[in-house]
Amino acid sequence: MATKLMKCGHAANAHKPTGEPVCAICAGITPKAEEVADEPDLTGRMAHCSYGKHAIRPSSTDLAFFEHRPDCEYDVYYCGCFGWN
Repeated sequence: MATKLMKCGHAANAHKPTGEPVCAICAGITPKAEEVADEPDLTGRMAHCSYGKHAIRPSSTDLAFFEHRPDCEYDVYYCGCFGWN
């Protein structure tokens, strides 16, 4: 099962104590971080690393720190190029 997309645009990357998905990046900044969005059709869309277009992959909510950007040519995610620490 794919990770839920939140209305802030990011894939859910945390859970509330109640088990509901949430975007930890936007939590406390926008209420959209706690609202599940309709599943977008990512067919044919590509995502690039947020630190450059060197790592391009098919868009998926399962990519690390995925953000759907429907008004842009690419979605973004983090490929791990600066490490995971």
